[in-house]
Amino acid sequence: MPETIHPLVIHFPIALLLSSVLLSWSNLIWPGKGLDKAAWYTLLLGLAGAAVSIITGLIAAQAVPANSPALQTLTTHRLLGIVTFVIFGLQTICVWRSKGEYSKGKRILHIVIQLVGVSLIVATGALGGELVYTFGVGTAVPLP
Repeated sequence: MPETIHPLVIHFPIALLLSSVLLSWSNLIWPGKGLDKAAWYTLLLGLAGAAVSIITGLIAAQAVPANSPALQTLTTHRLLGIVTFVIFGLQTICVWRSKGEYSKGKRILHIVIQLVGVSLIVATGALGGELVYTFGVGTAVPLP
């Protein structure tokens, strides 16, 4: 039963972190509309949700047998999930320290960090989908 919690909670941080990036980029086009604050709060909520998702994912991973063919995919999925959390954690620290005010060089770095974070979300999610749909992890289908 605990392994079924991860799929229930993971979609919230995915949506929140991607929304944060979208709001941040929208603020570049329409400054002064409060989009920067919305981006900040969705980033914080997304990061908190990602922490919960990591914990529930680690719990769910314990249900995968050590000899399962899903183990390599699971290991990569777990690593990318943690790296994604670290990247968005670094972004959170950067936004907090700069108070949202960036020089041109730091703005470019901020956007690069966001692009890396979005790429990691996509890659981690694809591996999570593979765990479910190829290997049956977290489903009623018995694991091979």
